[in-house]
Amino acid sequence: RCPPQLAQDGGGMFVYNSGDVSLERASFSECMAGVDGGGLFVDNSSDVSLDGASFSECTATAKAGGGMVVVNSGDVSLDGASFSECTAGFAGGGMVVVNSGDVSLERASFSECTAG
Repeated sequence: RCPPQLAQDGGGMFVYNSGDVSLERASFSECMAGVDGGGLFVDNSSDVSLDGASFSECTATAKAGGGMVVVNSGDVSLDGASFSECTAGFAGGGMVVVNSGDVSLERASFSECTAG
């Protein structure tokens, strides 16, 4: 569970200018960002791989990606990831991927995520 403070981007985790990002069974719960990526924000990095990650009740209040945002990065692979009750003020209640490589979703689920 994320602390009760408001981050600008990536309420649970912020990754910038990194190599590959690989998370297994990571859990982001009740995370909040004032702008983008309530749970996770990845920018200018290599490939992003999430295996069994869960995002629950995460919020990006102003813009996009209540659960997660990946921008200017490599390929994005989600295997068994779940997004539940995530919200964004503008777009992508569950997730947003911008200016990145291929996106692969296997057994991913989105439940009651909203935006705008």
